[in-house]
Order: sequence, then C-alpha cells, then structure tokens
Amino acid sequence: MSSNRVDDDAVMRKPESHHRPHLTTLPDEVIQHILSYLPPLATINLQYTCRRFAHATREPLLWKQYCSQYRRWDSRPPHLPYEELLKDPSFYGWKLVYASHHIASRLTRDAIDKMVNEPVGHLDFVKEVLDAGIHAKDELRNLYQNAASSPNHLAQKFWSSAASGCLNRYLAVQEWLDAKAQGDDIDDNAFERPIAAFDLFVVEMREEGDIEDIYERLDSYVSSVRNAHPDIDDMSPRTKARTIAAHLLQNNWVGIQGNRHYHSLDHMFLGVALFSENRNSVPLISAVIYCYVARHLGLQAAPCSYPYHVHALIRPPAGMDLDGNPLPDSFDHNDGPHELTHLYMDPFNTSEPISYSALVERARFVAPMSSASQIESYLSPSSPLDLTIRASHNILMAPHEYRGEPAFPVDVKLAYYAALCAAIIIPRASAHDIESIRRHVTALTHHVCHSIDLDIHLFEAFFLRLTAEFPDAAAYRRLIRHIKESDHETFPPQRRSDPRNRDVKYHVGQVFRHRLRGYNAVIYGWDPYCNMEESWITQNDVDRLSKGRHQPFYNVFVDDGSSRYVAEENVDVLSPDQITDQVVNSFGIDIGKWFKRYDPATGTFVSNVRQRYPDD
Repeated sequence: MSSNRVDDDAVMRKPESHHRPHLTTLPDEVIQHILSYLPPLATINLQYTCRRFAHATREPLLWKQYCSQYRRWDSRPPHLPYEELLKDPSFYGWKLVYASHHIASRLTRDAIDKMVNEPVGHLDFVKEVLDAGIHAKDELRNLYQNAASSPNHLAQKFWSSAASGCLNRYLAVQEWLDAKAQGDDIDDNAFERPIAAFDLFVVEMREEGDIEDIYERLDSYVSSVRNAHPDIDDMSPRTKARTIAAHLLQNNWVGIQGNRHYHSLDHMFLGVALFSENRNSVPLISAVIYCYVARHLGLQAAPCSYPYHVHALIRPPAGMDLDGNPLPDSFDHNDGPHELTHLYMDPFNTSEPISYSALVERARFVAPMSSASQIESYLSPSSPLDLTIRASHNILMAPHEYRGEPAFPVDVKLAYYAALCAAIIIPRASAHDIESIRRHVTALTHHVCHSIDLDIHLFEAFFLRLTAEFPDAAAYRRLIRHIKESDHETFPPQRRSDPRNRDVKYHVGQVFRHRLRGYNAVIYGWDPYCNMEESWITQNDVDRLSKGRHQPFYNVFVDDGSSRYVAEENVDVLSPDQITDQVVNSFGIDIGKWFKRYDPATGTFVSNVRQRYPDD
C-alpha cells in the first residue's frame, strides 16, 4: 500500500518540464496570431493583465489588421489618410488609427440608442453622428442590418437609416464646397467626386453606391479594359480612345439600353448607372465614366459641355500627336483645337470619333444664337463646377420630361433635394443672382421643414449664411431657433382617465383597414375630436360624416408611406389572425418613428410614443 501511495504521488507531481507552456512563454508572433482571432476589445483588456501582454499587444500589424474590419474611412484633416497609410510600410501608428474609428463608432451607437429611447432631443443626437463624420458609416450600417436582433428593431432601423441619410447629405454638400474651392483646376478626381455626391442623397441604405464604391467600380472598368486588351499601353492615343469606348459600349456600361426613356430619373446619377442592373446613363454620365477610364489608361480626357449632349475631348500625352508621333517643332499649342491633338468622342452612342468641323456645324444648328467664343467653349474641356450644375439641371428636369417609374428605384423627393442643394451651393454668386438664390433657398427651406426636418444642421451649416443679404434674413434665423426649441418640447400626456377622452375607442399600435378607401394603416396618435384647422375641415367635408367633427380622430401611418388623419367611423380594426406577414411588412421604414416592433400575440405594434399616450 505504501508503495502504491508513492507511485500516486509521483504521478501527481510531474516534473516542471512536462507542464504545458504558459501563454506568456509563447513568442510574440504566436500570441499576436492568436489575438488576431479575438475582438479588438479583448486585446485591449489583455494588455492590462501583465507587462508581457502589454508588449505583445502593441504590435502595429495587429492593429492594422483590426482596422481592416472597417470599410469607411475619413481622410479629411485631422484624420490620417487611410489609403495612403496602407502603402506606407514605415507607419506604425495603427493602434491610434483604430482608436479614432472605434471612438466614432461608439459615439454613433450611443447617439442611435438615445434616438430610439429618448422622446426629445433627436436633432442633438443627429449632430453627434454628423460630428463623427464618415467614421460613423460602418456603425450605422451595422445597426441597420442587425436591427432584427434588437427588441426595438423597427425604431433602430428607422433612426439608423435617418441618421445615415443626414450624414450622407452633409458629406455631399461638403464635396460640392470642396469642388467650389478647387475652382476650375482639373485633377484626377475633379469630375467624379462632385457628380458622385448626388448619389449620396439617393443611395439610402443600399449596400453599394457610396463615393468609395463608385471609384471601386470605375477602377474595375479600367481593369476590364486592360485585361481585354493587354497591349493597351502600346496603342496610339487615337486607337486607345476608340478601344476604350468600344469596350464600354459592348458591355453596356454607357448609353441607354432596353428601350428605356432617355429622361428616366435613374439615368441621371453616376452611382445608379454603375450599380443598377441595366447600367443606363445619359450622355453626361456616360462621358464622365468614359473620361475616368481614359485618364487611368494614359490619356488626357475631359467632358465637353456641348449643347444638349455632353461629349468627351481626348488629347494625347504632352509632346505627342494622336497617332503616337512626336509633334513637329513648329506646332502651335495656342492655335485652338487641331486634328493632331484634339479627338472628340461620343461614348454614349459610338466608339468612332466625331470631327471638329461636324460638331461646330451642329452647334450652329442647335444653338444658332451662339457666338464664335461660345462655340469654342462648347468644344473645350468643361469645368467640374459647370458640369455639376448641368447635372443638377438634368435631375430637376427629368420628372417633368418623364413621369414614369424608373427601372432602378430613386426617390424623387431626395433627387429634387440633391439638385436644389447643388444649384444653390455651386454657382459663384453675383449681385444679379441674389433673387435666383433666394427663390432656391425658399424652396429648400420649405423642403427641409416639411419633409426632412432632421437636416436642420445641414441648413444651418451651409445655407443660412446665404440668407444674410435677404430682406427677411432674420426670419430664417428665427425658423432654425424655433425648430431646435421644438425638438426639446414635451407635450402633455393624453390619458385615458381624462373624461374628455372617454369616447376614444381605439389605441396606438392597432392596425386597421379604412372602411371607404380600403388601405391598411396603423394608429400612432389620437384626439378626442377633430383638431385640424377650419380650412382643412371644410376641404375634407368632415361635417358631412355621420358623426361629424365631434368624434375621435386618429393620426395614422398608411401602407403607402403617407400619414393621414382619420375619423373613428372609418376605422375597421383588424384582428391578429387578419394581420399577415404581408400586412406587417407593407409598412415602410418610417413606421419605426413611432413603434419599436410588431407583437403577433396581440396583433399590435408596440408603441414608442408612451410619453404622449402612456395608457396605450
């Protein structure tokens, strides 16, 4: 027995050399490889446990890998230019780069949580997202895409989408101001960025369509041409220009296919043209696409703002002609367009060049009042600002020219909003433009107040200063102050116990079908009697209803996305078994403005306006 005990003890006391190695004894490279599979916050917590881990977790390449989990990066000062840092092997500050994005993401999440849970102060919370800038985008998309896991998923989806829209529009106007500051200088991004900014107004929560996505798609076109034509760098400029146009046309990446109407709204946006299934675009957008590809394959290329139809001007590298030969010593570069150096392309229609003389003759026909200098300007490179203004006019006019549905969904109100903002911001104001600017600003003010009041910070930051010379400048300042104050205003609760409300039959969150009009709607508010102005009551024949104006009226959200005010006698509440998934899903994203989620057990939407209707 004694011998057995000795053997057991020996087993229990293995030599130290047989112990499994402690994590701290592993090489840094192994520790860092393990950490690369952990969330960054776990690594941050680990660094405080001992000096060994504090040293191992400082490795810049580990934090560089963590940075790759984010898609959107702000390269504006004071931020470091992320894309440039990726190319710099001597840069070691990746932990700081990660921290800046992480902090912005956390602030963004906190702001959305407050929007969901707080009844007032939403404009302040939107401002927090705007302050986070581009770094907020990844977190906003994450909150939107993963909203289903939240008990407040309808509200989270709505507010993350709404805040994302505010941020995108704010960034778009900044792009136009940057383009305006740059003036007529043409660099590699001079045309695409201000044109792509229009897409920020209409991209909403689509996966693709941001400015960075647009550049990635354009770069893929460049790669496609190069892969299809490995000898592209050996071609003459003339042959190269034709080859690029032919490749884009063959792939239906420019022009309009499918017998679609020329003026369909989806043809007016660069990002939509790049990411929609049919890839359709008007000549201006087709020319921008073509010129980008041509520039990145070694040509000088710029759109020409030709009347009614934008063309592209191709020029060879300095010192060469279009056939790749050296220019003669006697060549005069100041002698205007020349067949040796100026090639005009219409990538919307053809891969064949168009002669200078043919374009001059056509310009005299379509714009007979044009002077010689104006015709010369039609055939010269457009400035990025002029081209952007022309794009805004195209967007404004499109719904008047074609009232049908676009093949790719584009919100008409948001498109109008984008064009209106550009038409105000981009032109260089002069004394005789004040009245025109005032008309545009008045229209913009109406749009913001009645459709997108969350954009009040955008209006204050970029447009309020333009009203300084208006006779009613003070009214604009008062309006902004009023909207901000209203955002903090709380309304007295409507209680069921109040005798005045005893006749209110239905509750917030109930789904009903309108007895006369047949649409489905959800109640998000009520009054014990019609609380509208006399003019509205008269216009809608309220007094002709069987119970007139002295019956309860309900604020409702309709399945077509509108909000209406409905008399109780027209409410036919649906039972839970009548409310199918199709009915629930027919309500647009705006339903999250008032509700947290749908409860199938009760057949009602769970209220997020309890402070106003605490008993519902």
